This record gives sequence, C-alpha cells and structure tokens, in this order.
Amino acid sequence: MASMSAYLDDFGKITVWINRTFYGGKTDWFCITGDHGYCTDLIITGVEDHGDQIRYDLTCPILDFGASYMVREQHGLSVPLIWRMIVNTKQFNDRFTYEGNDLGSTYHQNYTEFALWAPTAVSVTLRVRVSRKLSAYPMVRGDRGVWRIRVSGDLKHATYTYMIERNGVIAESADPYAYSSTGNGRESAVIDLDEIRAIRDYPVSGSPFETDAVIYEANVRDMTSNPFTGTKTNGLFSSLSETGTAYRDMPTGLSYLVSLGVTHIQLMPVLDFSTVDEFHPQKTYNWGYDPMHYLVPEGSYSSDPDDPYARVRELRTLITTMHREGLRVNLDVVFNHVYDVATSPFEAILPYYYFRYNERGYLSNGTFCGNDFASEKPMVRMYIIGVIRALMHTYGVDGFRFDLMGILDVDTMNEIRSAAKRIKGSAMIYGEGWDMPTTLDGARKASILNQSKMPGIGHFNDYFRDVVKGKTSDDQKYDRGYVTGDLGQSFNMLSALSANVLSTPYFKRFDSPEQSINALETHDNNTVWDKMHFCCGNEDRNTRMKRQKMLIASTLCAQGVPFIHAGMEYCGTKNDNSNSYNSGDEINQMNWQRAVLNSEVVEYTKKCIAMRRKYAAFRLRDAKEIEESLHLSVSDGGVVFYDIEKKDPQTSTELMRVIINPTFDERYYHFEPGWHIVLDRNGNESYSPTSAVVVPPLTVIVCAR
Repeated sequence: MASMSAYLDDFGKITVWINRTFYGGKTDWFCITGDHGYCTDLIITGVEDHGDQIRYDLTCPILDFGASYMVREQHGLSVPLIWRMIVNTKQFNDRFTYEGNDLGSTYHQNYTEFALWAPTAVSVTLRVRVSRKLSAYPMVRGDRGVWRIRVSGDLKHATYTYMIERNGVIAESADPYAYSSTGNGRESAVIDLDEIRAIRDYPVSGSPFETDAVIYEANVRDMTSNPFTGTKTNGLFSSLSETGTAYRDMPTGLSYLVSLGVTHIQLMPVLDFSTVDEFHPQKTYNWGYDPMHYLVPEGSYSSDPDDPYARVRELRTLITTMHREGLRVNLDVVFNHVYDVATSPFEAILPYYYFRYNERGYLSNGTFCGNDFASEKPMVRMYIIGVIRALMHTYGVDGFRFDLMGILDVDTMNEIRSAAKRIKGSAMIYGEGWDMPTTLDGARKASILNQSKMPGIGHFNDYFRDVVKGKTSDDQKYDRGYVTGDLGQSFNMLSALSANVLSTPYFKRFDSPEQSINALETHDNNTVWDKMHFCCGNEDRNTRMKRQKMLIASTLCAQGVPFIHAGMEYCGTKNDNSNSYNSGDEINQMNWQRAVLNSEVVEYTKKCIAMRRKYAAFRLRDAKEIEESLHLSVSDGGVVFYDIEKKDPQTSTELMRVIINPTFDERYYHFEPGWHIVLDRNGNESYSPTSAVVVPPLTVIVCAR
C-alpha cells in the first residue's frame, strides 16, 4: 500500500489518504505543484480516521485539464494527483461530452485521421506500425478533450496504439473505436471500410415484425467444430459460411440452420473476447462473454488472426451468406462489463469514467464479473450506440441480444432501439432483463421490471420458462413445470401462452407480445433434456422424448417471440454440465450423430416452425388483439385448451385450437364440424375434416377451422 495517494474527486476538491506507517498518518499542511513552477497551498477541510489510514479532505483551486500536478505534504512526500471522481460530475460531462462521429481511425488513400477522446490526458502519442516500421506522432489536444493527428500516406495496412500520459504514468492502449486488430488484440488496425462493404449483401424477404421471428441461438465454433460437420475447416467464420455439407443425409452447419425454417440466427459473441488465445484456439474454449474490444471480430474464428482484414472480411461474408440463404442475423453483445478493468482500453484512456463506482469508491459489481459498464454516462451511451450503428452498417446485422441488459439503463436501450430501427425497420432489440444489483437506481435499470418504459424491447421471459419447463438453476433442477409433469401449473400455463400480456385473472408482465422472448433453453444452465434427467428421472427415454416434443410445440404455439437454443431440437445434452462456458468442444459442439439418432424430434421441430410461420394466429401483434382473440381454459385433469380467433385469408382459417395434454391418459373430444388437424403427435397435418379429436398422452394437438 502506498504511503500517500491523492485524488481529484470534484472541481475544487482533493481527497488524500495517508498510511499510518508514514508519520502516523499525520500532517499539518499540503500544497499542489505543477508545470513551470506552479505551487499553491491547499486548505484542509476535514480529517477522518479510518484505522490503518487517515483521510484528508482538501480544497484546491480549479485546475487545468491536460496538465499534470503533484500533491506534497508537510514531510516532503510528493505524489501525482490522480483525476478520479471528477470525471463523473455533471460539470465534467457538460464540458467534455463530444457528439462527433469521427473518433478512432478514418482511412483515406493518401492519409488517415486519428481521433481519441481523453480529457484528462497530459499528452497522447500515436504509435503507427507499417511493414514492421514503427513511427511515433504526438497528437494535438482540441475541443472537448479530443486529441487528433492526420498521418500522411497510405495506411491501409497499418496498425497502431496510443501512449496516454495521465495520472503520473504513461499507459499504452489499443483504440476502443477500432474495427479490427492484430492477434489477441495487441494493436488496433486501420481498416478501409469501403473494401469490406464491397462484399455483396442480399436482402432478406419476409415480415419485419418481431412476433414473426423464430430465433435460433448458435455459436460459430460449436456449429462446425465437430469433424462430422464435413466442412473444409472447423470452428471458423468461414466454416459456417460453407453450404451443402451433410452427415448421413442430414444437413450440417449453415445448411442445417436453413433446413430448420427459422428466421433469425442469434450468434453467441463474435466480437473480440479475452480468454481464448487466438493463435492457439484449440488449447482453450470460451463462449465469449468476457469482452475485450467491442467492434473487433473475434480472431479465434478467423482464418488468420494476425491479419486484421481477414476477421472483418470473414464475419461480413458469414452474415451476407446467411442473408443469401434467407436468414437474418442477431448478434449477442456484452455491454454490461469488461473482462478486466485494469487491462481495458477504457481504463487506460480515461480512468474512473467508463465503469460504475459505489459510494466508497469501489467498482460496482452487479454483474458478478467484477465491474459494471456505466451506460448512463453520455460518452459511454454514445459509444454503445455508435458500436451498434457501426455493426449494422459494416456487417448488415439485423438485431441484437443484450447480455445482462438489466445492468444497462432504460434511456440507453431506448436510444439503441431508435438508432437500429432508423437503419433497419426490422431490427430486433432484446436481452436479459434480470434485475441485477448494480449501483444504478432501480427506476433507471433496463430490467424486466421497467418493461413499460422500453416499448418494443424484448426480455427473456423467465415466467414462461419456469411455468412450462420448471425452474432452471442448479438448486431447483428437480422442480417440474406444467409440461414436465406439474399439473398444478395448468392455470399459470394460460398466462405463459398469452405472452403475459393479459390482466387479471392472468399474470400480466408485458405491455406487448414482442416483449416476451419465450426460451425454455439457452446456452446458460442445463439443457431441457439434461434437466429432465433430474425432474423426470423416474421416466423412461420414450416418455421424455414425448415431453421434449411438447416443450418445443408449446414454445412455437405461444404468443410472443419463440427462441430455440441449438440442439434442443435433437434433445441435446451437455452431460448434465449446467455451465459449459469453458468446457470445450466435446461438450458444446453440435452433435450430428445425436441429431441423426433423434431425427424424429428434429423433423417434428421443423413442422412446428412451419406451422407457426404459416398460421398468423400464433403471431398476434399487440395486447389488444390477444385479449380479443384468445380463449383460454383448463379442462379435465389439467389439459389446457388455447383457442385463437383470427381470420386468416392466407390459410382460409378463422379459429385455431391448441390442446396440450401433459397427462398419461388419452383424451377424446367432440367439436362442431369443420375442424381439421394441423399438427398431430408426429407434427403432421391432415386436411380431412373431423369433429372428433383424439389427444394421446403427453401430446400437443393443434386444430384449425
């Protein structure tokens, strides 16, 4: 522990801590010194005893930004003045918020412009590397704390870092606004964006409304890391861009995704993360929720991690190829925390600004990852929105899933949605709205509790998950849901099927159905199949297969936005591993052998998806339409009836009836004439009219009239 530390915490306010091992922590006076012989005494306004340290509150003159200062005490000890909580004041934001869109490097054939926002920096030096030759350029401080330099010449393949002098030390940093980097993020790269955007994109047809979406969560590495995928390479952006691959006549990789009939592929993090060595990716595995650079594609998914253009071209090619195949692409983004504050570019460039702190000056830890990104601060908010715009313009991204969205603030999320919708009217914005214990006031959190303040933004619906499947945490894995055998949840199932938009006697959670993301399984926690090892452990495999199909059908029949995690459609297992974020390819990869083994369930899933996309009754647009159209009831022994009145000229239907039988008894029903089965126990449709319907045990039957 240092003998003394001095912090500028507000305009005219310095906080000094002195260790008791240094003169008992006691001193009678302080002064502040600076360049060109500057020196002035400081006024002690408060002294507090904190055991092994003593804190002094001092009043100081208003200091110049861009200058360095030292604080000296009575016995001659002098330490650098650290610009700390002053950067979190309204006065600081009013003075230094910069609304330009030119931060980072901007390439031109004959020159490149560099701009860095670093208001507390004393000096900034740009270090540029071209063909192994390293050059240094002192940057010039301008308005709003932005440092600039124009470097002549063609820097199309240059890499660079910044050397930032602040708080008495010089920190080297990559550029958080850079589009790419060398391997493992060592140096940022200048990128000619015109070259990247020249890769042809393809328009995707179909309705842009959120409830028309069927989202499928996939991981770039997992989709092709299995050798049975049949791709030329494995685990790369380029691997997933290949088409026409198969295993035992079942499509694999991208062709498999297309065959399912889903509308959106949600890619787990594809932007630069920290814990996989990009040069040796097979030595480690990680999902990627440990962000390093937010605009840089992950190098372990690139054919050449040390070529900054390779990763950018290959991500662009993957997304445009998916568009060509009729799939939209949502990216999973992690703006709630960084992997390590100390090594983050944000902390190197402007310490204490980009993260939240509690009243005692410690990092807020609502993410349980050691830090919380401070989205409510003007330059943090503009950074996030700028990244979203850049990803959409550069790669053609169609939407975003926000990890731990409840850490972010309501205003930022609303501005993100507005910005995304201006670029693409069909853009989807949704995330994990869990109420996390960050220092942000609860009324400002982008949590599910504040859904009414964020119209059009989706939240993963844990009510749907817990009622239909059963609770998902390790200490609740034996709990059953309605479809896994708890018939006491039958009335709650009615609320779940209605996207939780209906009022009493139902449980209302959302104002509109597109806000309900209906996921029974995601990358987190046990797979559905593995959960049934515990909650349905006394049942044989055939029984659990029937339940798996019921869970899939319930997801795709419910109002709201259906979400399927890769492998759920073939009863995917992770060998009961409930947190496989670093468990390797064997646990996480797509298991094509299992997909062939359980192809019956795969085909059933395809038919459920096709049914949802065919019949508009499952994709109602708003709460009013749901209230007017749905008729919900619980019948004998816990069987659920779910009727939807919806005149649909496309299919010549006016009423859909979903019957969910989670019991072990066959049920017989007689209805008025004119019905036909559109989904039987095997997912098939029968066009023969009938008034008698048999519902086998553990089955979902869907009828139309």
